[in-house]
Formats: sequence, structure tokens, C-alpha cells
Amino acid sequence: MRTSLLAVMLCCLGAVPDCLALDKSPSIEVGFSPDAGAEALSIKALASSRKSIRLAAYSFTSKPIVQALIAARRRGVDVRCTLDKSNTTSKSGRAAANLLANAGIAVRIDSRHPIHHNKYIVVDNQTVETGSFNYSKAAAHANAENVVVIWRDGALAERYLKNWSLHWGHAQPWHSTY
Repeated sequence: MRTSLLAVMLCCLGAVPDCLALDKSPSIEVGFSPDAGAEALSIKALASSRKSIRLAAYSFTSKPIVQALIAARRRGVDVRCTLDKSNTTSKSGRAAANLLANAGIAVRIDSRHPIHHNKYIVVDNQTVETGSFNYSKAAAHANAENVVVIWRDGALAERYLKNWSLHWGHAQPWHSTY
């Protein structure tokens, strides 16, 4: 009887980590700028990636965001970015697009619209980062902007991916200028 009880207890103890695993239901985090966590939250979402990142951006000049995308690519994450055409005419926008392309990240430029004003990231087909936050130094340190991350909401992520795929489909591939 004691042996059986001990075996049951050990089995239960072995299952404790599964019982205490992080909650798998959707949750929301927010960050604000200037300097109140918006950029850090965006980077946290990127760092959580294991399989895929789909980014849509208007102003894209943030060195920390570029570095987080490259780090994800180096971890084996499939990273793809759709950027507004204004990034091809600004020195810092071109530099950011070139860094991504040179790291093996697929970048496309959406010039079909007067402005490709989207600002969102879909991580692993489950998590969405969105808000007014442009991926730029000014957005992080000067502008009043916001970031919302909706963790583990596959249905919402699917809607964003559908929109992202629409723009990816008509955007033109970016090839590094150096």
C-alpha cells in the first residue's frame, strides 16, 4: 500500500510542472512612449518568437528593432517585413532595410498605397503587436505613442496575417543597395 501511494505521489509530483505551466489563454500588455516601455515591449514580442515574424511598418528606422529581427533570424525564425515606400528615400530607412536584407530577411516595399501606414507584428501565428508606435528612434524617445501586445490569440493573429499577406502580395522585393 505504501509503495502504491508513493508511486501515485511521485506521478503527481512529476505532473506538477504541467499543472503550473504558464496560462495559455490570451493576455494583453501595453507600453507607451516616450521612454515608457513601448520599444521594450515590441522587442519582448520579437524575442518571444520561435517560428515566424511578420512585420508591417510605416517608419522603420529603429536600430534596436532591427537588431531584434536579426537576432530572431539567427535563431532560425522565418522573418519577413513589409515596409512603406518612404523607407527607400530616407537614409535611415534605407539603412534599416539594407541591414535586414543583408541578414537574409525578406523585405518588400509597399508602394501601391499613398502611405503603407500599418504598424504591427505577428509572432508565431499567435501573438499580435500593434498600436501607433512607429519603429523609429523618435517614436521611442520623443513622440507620444503606444504599443499593445495581445499574447496567444490565434484568431486575432489570423486576421492580421490575412492583411499582412495582402500587402506582401503586391509589394516589391527590396534588394540591398550595398
